[in-house]
Amino acid sequence: MEWNVGYASEWLPFRQEWLCLVSLHSGRDGYVSVERPPNLKASRSTAMWTMGNTSDKISGQPEGPALVPWVNPTCALFKSPLALTLLICLSLRVLDFALPSPAHASKTMEAITVELKNECLAITFSTTGGTLRLANVRDSSGYEFLNPQSEPGGTRETPPARNGNLWRIRFRDPKGQPLIAQSADAVLISHRKGEFVWEVPMGDACAQIRMTVRLNKKDSLSYWSLSGNLPEGWIITSVDFPIIENIKPKTRMAAPFGWGLEYEMKPGDSYEGTYPSLVAAMQFLAFYNRGHGLYIGAHDPHANHKHFSAKASNEGIAFSLTNHLAFLEKPAREWKVPFDVAIGVFAGDYYDAAQIYREWTFNAPWGKAGAVSKRPIPEWLKETDLWIRVKDVWSDIESEPVENLEMAKQAADFFGIPIAFHWYTWHEIPFDTLYPEYFPAKPHFAEGVRALQESGFHVMPYINGRLCDPNSRTWNEEQGYKWAARKENGEPYTEVYGSKVPLNVMCPYTTQWQQKIAGIVERLVNEYNVDGVYIDQISAAAAVECFDPKHGHPLGGGHFWADGYRRFLDLTRKRLPQGKILTTEENAECWLDQFDALLLVNTPVGVRRVIPLFPAVYSGRTIVFGFQYTLPEDLRDSAPWRAKMSQAFVFGSQLGWVSLSTLMDPSVRPEAEFLRRLVQCRRFGHEYLTFGRFLGILDVRGDNPALKISAIRPFDGPCSFTLPTVLASAWLGEDGSLGVAAVNQSDKERLVSVRLPLARAKIRASKGFNLVRFGPTGMESECRSTDETQSFVIPAASALIVKIRQSQGKN
Repeated sequence: MEWNVGYASEWLPFRQEWLCLVSLHSGRDGYVSVERPPNLKASRSTAMWTMGNTSDKISGQPEGPALVPWVNPTCALFKSPLALTLLICLSLRVLDFALPSPAHASKTMEAITVELKNECLAITFSTTGGTLRLANVRDSSGYEFLNPQSEPGGTRETPPARNGNLWRIRFRDPKGQPLIAQSADAVLISHRKGEFVWEVPMGDACAQIRMTVRLNKKDSLSYWSLSGNLPEGWIITSVDFPIIENIKPKTRMAAPFGWGLEYEMKPGDSYEGTYPSLVAAMQFLAFYNRGHGLYIGAHDPHANHKHFSAKASNEGIAFSLTNHLAFLEKPAREWKVPFDVAIGVFAGDYYDAAQIYREWTFNAPWGKAGAVSKRPIPEWLKETDLWIRVKDVWSDIESEPVENLEMAKQAADFFGIPIAFHWYTWHEIPFDTLYPEYFPAKPHFAEGVRALQESGFHVMPYINGRLCDPNSRTWNEEQGYKWAARKENGEPYTEVYGSKVPLNVMCPYTTQWQQKIAGIVERLVNEYNVDGVYIDQISAAAAVECFDPKHGHPLGGGHFWADGYRRFLDLTRKRLPQGKILTTEENAECWLDQFDALLLVNTPVGVRRVIPLFPAVYSGRTIVFGFQYTLPEDLRDSAPWRAKMSQAFVFGSQLGWVSLSTLMDPSVRPEAEFLRRLVQCRRFGHEYLTFGRFLGILDVRGDNPALKISAIRPFDGPCSFTLPTVLASAWLGEDGSLGVAAVNQSDKERLVSVRLPLARAKIRASKGFNLVRFGPTGMESECRSTDETQSFVIPAASALIVKIRQSQGKN
């Protein structure tokens, strides 16, 4: 490496803060070394540079003052372009809080290694080039989950590397000016076993950042927290923590996008999800390869606003969790990320990671509601197997109540079971226009509801619980504009959908908006006697920050979004008569205890492999209906329709949510018959599919070829994906029995075999067990066996339920 020379001024002691001012002039490109004076301890100092006599930006360095770490205990290193004068200050800050004792202080460039280890997990941190890095994460077998990171240092052509961040914080000073700091550039001033402390210069003071990592005995998870102290008047707007920049590439990743998606995480692949929303319905990601898994979960019972990110490159997968914090009315000196992040290992795949998260959810408010069998959900909903919707949301055709009634009666006769009826565009206003002015209803709507109920249907109309049209009476005459969520510049969040009408996002924390929507629900159930109300978007659309100081919540992020909707739903449920239901779009977890059922239809088609991640966590504790949007083309092409309904069946969903006119079209009668066989079979499996615990997708062997399915993605274009012809899943009943749900998509009878997970139901094969088989018409056969591997013949385009119990009495 080539070093340039410069000239230092005399020492300038200034209240023991700025100890040295160095003027450097270089005559050629290269690096400049600045010697640290003997009385300036590297462990308690920083080097700050600022440019002078040039308008050129220094390559690789930010504009304005910046932190530069020591490259060894005696010098700091600066990149210097040709003929550039630098002014560099070496500082020893006067701190307003206690620094660690010298015995625990760490020289910034002194290499350290800290290992946290138990019999399940080993985590190693090390310093290289002045940066504390996460060096290793290993499971008990020694499997390494991280890729080696490049070392610091550099040449004339390549400056020192800057990677290995563990956190990144966005600050604002008392005047509102931003400052971004990250661990790779901060000064590590202290480290103890599992606790690391950095210092960040901020104006004429410093902030202290503390990261703690706890690892208990025999625990496969470690628990990470971040906290610190701020100078007077400073605030934090968001924190990226934790950051793991080098998870091994080509590792599969499970993300809580709707039902769940599996990403291959090849270079260029990425996932971004804001919680709470359908894209991040739960607060964890799982990375796994050949049975070795890495779990990262935010164990946050308050459902704070956060954003998950995972991006794959040739070097590895970069993960970060951004926490959108609430701005405190009076900036506090002490702060913390308000939850722990669990990072650990597991054996298996997405299902095994989901069991870690499932265990934690019982401590969250929404996880304490209990089993569906014991929740005060109307029995008619628990017994529902089929949903039909009115109005094809991809066309301008809107059926009138009388037309709905005649076609619905045909559907009731055809399927022969009770049907739930999801009614869109029952109101005079066009869809996605003039919300929330839903009244008056269309003529004969009340009569239509009554007639449908007399025919055995349960009727649930649509409303939107999140959007307001700025042309509506509510916005203008009721001053609804005061209830809108506001950006920091005071503007509302505006969204445009298929109607092409701008709609503004409302703040759920405002009492007026809560009362408005609760009043609409109350009128529908009392005046029109509907069986429930579907409130669109609440569990689907992402939380946003709100900066209106009149709303009564802390500004910015935090958990006001989740709290606001919880208050609204509490208010609404108090006005709901017995036997009525509330449902919503998608499955953001933090309100599932307040909804009776969730409509899951937005999981993307054909982009990634759809996995039952949500049932792996919440089966038996909430009811779901639908699977993915169904298009008329799906039924005409057969394969995509059967794929969606088959997956819904084995995932435990109530089936259908298909357009009435599409389903009853005579040209697609074979597909309606396929659905009829599935829903008639499903009614014999409620103890598993509605009330039971999902145990996973089974490996179906035998006559089970792969199907390549071509489909159309709603709102997008053509796609293709592959599924086995026969799908099957295992379930644990509340009585301890084992259930198997299986479906054959093809028009040919299939002989297949599965290995039963008997141990999960504590069934001993050697003692014998009974198998009772049910098809669309009821019980078909019963037998006794001692073989864990069982063969089944599944009729063409049909399904079966198998109930398995330990044999009683003597062999």
